[in-house]
Amino acid sequence: MDATKPNQIDIEAAYEQHSESLRWFLAGVLRNETLVADAHQATFLKLMQRGDKLRNEASLKSWLFQVAFNEAMLVKRKSQMARKHSLKVAWRVEALRDGEGSPEEPALRGEEVEQVRTAIEALSSDQQLVVRKRIYEGLKFREIAEELDVPLGTILARMQAALKKLRPFFE
Repeated sequence: MDATKPNQIDIEAAYEQHSESLRWFLAGVLRNETLVADAHQATFLKLMQRGDKLRNEASLKSWLFQVAFNEAMLVKRKSQMARKHSLKVAWRVEALRDGEGSPEEPALRGEEVEQVRTAIEALSSDQQLVVRKRIYEGLKFREIAEELDVPLGTILARMQAALKKLRPFFE
């Protein structure tokens, strides 16, 4: 406890005391190291933002685990949405590249291909690189991160931002 502010949670002590058990808990819920790290960080960020509202050390552990679970579900939903959008984009680009689709729409397909190219070119160079490596080269995000020597979270964030910008073209 911080002696200067009575009844306020000591965030550093809370981290030292609960961090490892929260990681184990999140690993069981998420089963993905990257998602675990994201949810773990978000949990302690919430503690930093809202810890002053907690006045009771006894309720801290249950509060942390509840927040961790909520953050895990949020991270999981975001990951699933990003994966779905990535698959849609990959499928759509692949179908356009292979010339699949209804035979009565070849002119529209050509326009769609141009729209996709234009949309991809409108992305930042970092986003374009990730999209091209993921979709055209079929690399996994971890492989892209290693190849570019960039943290995996940065690669995922770039792809998520790119998908957000590309979404209107694929709805």
